[in-house]
Amino acid sequence: MRDDRLFPIHAVPTNGANASSVRREPDVQLAAMVPQSVKRAVRRKAEEEGTTVRSVLLRALKHAGIAEVDEAEIADRRIAAGAERSGLWKATRQR
Repeated sequence: MRDDRLFPIHAVPTNGANASSVRREPDVQLAAMVPQSVKRAVRRKAEEEGTTVRSVLLRALKHAGIAEVDEAEIADRRIAAGAERSGLWKATRQR
C-alpha cells in the first residue's frame, strides 16, 4: 500500500526519501480585510520584485516568525505563457 499522506514542510519524514518524492502541502485560501492602502502596498511590492502577492505575504509571515515556510513555497510558481503553450512546463514542473 502506498503512503500518500501530505506532510507540512517542517514535518517531512526523514526516512531517506528525497525531497522530490514528498508531496507539498495543498494550498488553501486565506482571506483578511485590510485597509486599501495595505493591499496597494503589497501589490506594489510584488510588482517591484517581479513576483506574486502570495510570495510577498509568505516571505513576510516567515520573517515575522509566524509560520515556517520553505523557500520552495515562496518561489514564484507562475509559468510563462510561451512555456505553457509549448507544453515544456508539464515536463519540468514539480508536484
